[in-house]
Amino acid sequence: MLKQNTNLKEVQSSLGSLISILPVSPNQWTLLSIVFALVAGMFIALNNDLVFGLAFFVIAAICDALDGAVARAKDQITPFGGFLDGVADRFVEATFLLSFMFYPLPTIYIFAPIWIAILVFMGSMPSFIRAYADHTGAITREKALALGGICERSERILILVTGLAVGLIYSMEFFVYAIILAALLSFVTCIQRIYQIKYSS
Repeated sequence: MLKQNTNLKEVQSSLGSLISILPVSPNQWTLLSIVFALVAGMFIALNNDLVFGLAFFVIAAICDALDGAVARAKDQITPFGGFLDGVADRFVEATFLLSFMFYPLPTIYIFAPIWIAILVFMGSMPSFIRAYADHTGAITREKALALGGICERSERILILVTGLAVGLIYSMEFFVYAIILAALLSFVTCIQRIYQIKYSS
């Protein structure tokens, strides 16, 4: 896993160096990810068009992956840039999920939009716990940044993307099950982080 993460960072750094010649700042790349996410959400919510919706979400994800790489290539890493990137991440993920409230997903136990709302809430809680622990001084900033868990953002996105891919091939029930799984694992992550904070303070 560490080797894969290292390879991914190397690819991002190479792409960042390549596109850093464009007159687009790192923060502008971050904002572009929000714009493309909104366009993707409109395709899914208004037209029930998953193909174009997913295509634009992929573009949004690429912009999100490149902003940090461009910042490093241009030596423009700033605290505000990191802050804006984190906010954009939450916004893009929420837009992705909320757009499916308007898509005819199958009901599993309860109405699908309720599962989506639960995941939007639970998916934001691990980041909130980290930020609030740092803000209140419950743990040091270094320890807050080191907080882990079974289902952080990358794992959550992987679960959703995999569920959606299987859903497009077989049945969208698999996507709803992926939403339920991601929500449950996000809850477990919250418990893990609270436990870590309690015993590392």
